[in-house]
Amino acid sequence: MTAPLPADLQNVSLRFPGAANLALEKVSLSLQAGEVLTILGPSGCGKTTLLRLIAGLVQPESGSVRVFGAAPRPGEKSAIVFQNFRLLPWLTVEGNVGFPLAALSAAERARRVADVLATVGLSRFAQSFPRELSGGMQQRVALARALAADPQILLMDEPFASLDAQSRELMQAEVARLAQSRSGRSVVFVTHSVDEALVLGDRVVLMSPRPGRIAKCLDLPFRGSAEARRNHPDFSLLRGELWAALREMVLSDPQSDFHGRGFDESTE
Repeated sequence: MTAPLPADLQNVSLRFPGAANLALEKVSLSLQAGEVLTILGPSGCGKTTLLRLIAGLVQPESGSVRVFGAAPRPGEKSAIVFQNFRLLPWLTVEGNVGFPLAALSAAERARRVADVLATVGLSRFAQSFPRELSGGMQQRVALARALAADPQILLMDEPFASLDAQSRELMQAEVARLAQSRSGRSVVFVTHSVDEALVLGDRVVLMSPRPGRIAKCLDLPFRGSAEARRNHPDFSLLRGELWAALREMVLSDPQSDFHGRGFDESTE
């Protein structure tokens, strides 16, 4: 018997209450076991909504969403890492990471927190408070908190968008390293960045403007570290292909601030 997919969306459409237009229209998408799926697209195309559907935080208007063969329930199989860190300022790093683990015994909670802090390189800062950490370190705390819950699906909603360029690249390398461990955990990573999608994904899904649809799905020909991917001979080719498609979407979308504008390729 074939094992159920970590996530399977079939012909999903969704309109938010009071909205005139659909947020998503007839989206079909599957997530494989152990896969890192990156979702790329312009603002407002429904990328975050897809994460919320998989997490069970919203329900589709039509179509079906299944997580391991059943309707998704919040916090049961998945954990979300948000763009804003959402750390509790009155708790230490250790306290923030252990906060969702109240059901565990004190000993098991302490062991799991120590393990994930070591994984993200923050063991030395277990007793620090969020205000004492850099933005990149705070994001690592948020990642550790999600990993501590031991989710089968890790949902990441533009988690590095607010970081400086150096911290962003370091965090990309961190996620790439964790993905290479092939623990069986599946990852869905939402981003606006073409480079980030290529650096992290096994597969890239490009979504069109609202109502969000799947415009393109690419199986990437490279694996490995962020550096190895960037040095792959197909990286620049795929980057150009995705960027051209994304740019055309934005320029042709009447709801975009850039609608109808022309850009000289030679100046980019």
